[in-house]
Amino acid sequence: MLIIPAIDLQGREVVRLRQGEATTARGFSTDPVHVAGTWVEAGAPWIHVVDLDGAFAGKPQQMDVVSQIASSVGIPIQLGGGMRCEEDVRRAFDAGVARVVIGSIAATDPALTQRLIAAYGDRLAIAVDTRDNVVRISGWTASSSWSPLKLIRQLAAAGAARFIVTDVTRDGMLNGPNVELLTEAARLVDRPVIASGGIRSLDNIRTLADTSVEAVIVGMALYEGRFTLPDAIEAARRI
Repeated sequence: MLIIPAIDLQGREVVRLRQGEATTARGFSTDPVHVAGTWVEAGAPWIHVVDLDGAFAGKPQQMDVVSQIASSVGIPIQLGGGMRCEEDVRRAFDAGVARVVIGSIAATDPALTQRLIAAYGDRLAIAVDTRDNVVRISGWTASSSWSPLKLIRQLAAAGAARFIVTDVTRDGMLNGPNVELLTEAARLVDRPVIASGGIRSLDNIRTLADTSVEAVIVGMALYEGRFTLPDAIEAARRI
């Protein structure tokens, strides 16, 4: 199981939010490229970048910073936040991103989602962000008409290659992942599922390593020094 450190960008600064609320931003660095380099040095296989300003605005806002990160590291970057049209997805790939994450359009625009799946295959991941068993959209500020498992099943049937599943109530809260949701999602479809939200300890990582999730995105716990990235990578090894 892979451990993927997160870099969330707000106003060109690396921050962490609590439950995705913009007003809860806690800054950790004004140099995202340097932060990315530290994760590479610590053994990260991927970096998960979120353009928070883009998520709230509905259009990417920090593609220049993303391009700097992608060009400075020798590992793949996956990017989400405000990807709501095909042009923005193409811009992300042009900026050097290896995988683009879409969320809102996956729950609201099936025709566009199908085109993107057909065009980009494994270079596209679907973010399924859920609160109280309802998929959240528009930077987690609005509800969709989908339950998370129903949306995953629908999009897997449409050919989606990978899912990133986040329990919004856990994100940035250090209260442990929603293991039940993540386990159900991973069992539901024969596609890779990446877990996100709530990781607080190495035991959380060991628990998820016993499931079939492909990877875990870790943010706040790493930034607060609850454990190191090398220790997390070791805890994630499946015997």
